[in-house]
Amino acid sequence: MRGEASQRSRSVTIFPDLTALLVSAIVVCLVLVLKSQFFEPLAQAMERREEQRAAARSEHAEAERRADEASERTEAALAQARKAGYAEMDRVRREASARAEDVLQRSRAAADETVAAGRRRLREQSERAAAELEARAGEFGAELSARLLRKAS
Repeated sequence: MRGEASQRSRSVTIFPDLTALLVSAIVVCLVLVLKSQFFEPLAQAMERREEQRAAARSEHAEAERRADEASERTEAALAQARKAGYAEMDRVRREASARAEDVLQRSRAAADETVAAGRRRLREQSERAAAELEARAGEFGAELSARLLRKAS
């Protein structure tokens, strides 16, 4: 018997028995369940996430472009404002310089007029004094002679 039992255990069965078919059926069912319940939702979630990331990158790039444009517009406006400010400062400086020059010219003219008027008055006073001295020269001479005679006597 021993020979017969060992011969049976050595024999190879070509056809699978029912347990192999049952395990195969369970594996197929497991693959189908996992595919529909795990792998496909996971793949969809990963695809949605990638689409969201792509959309976010696109929005970020668009926001950067708009920010760059706004920055360029701001810089241009700032440069224009500086230019206008410098032009206004230059205009005010020129006006102030012109007013100062005008005040200086009027002051010089007034000073020249004052000096000229003073010279005229001085000349007039000198001429009156000279005329009075000439008119009173005889009187002064007589008075001087009288004083000299009094001292001599």
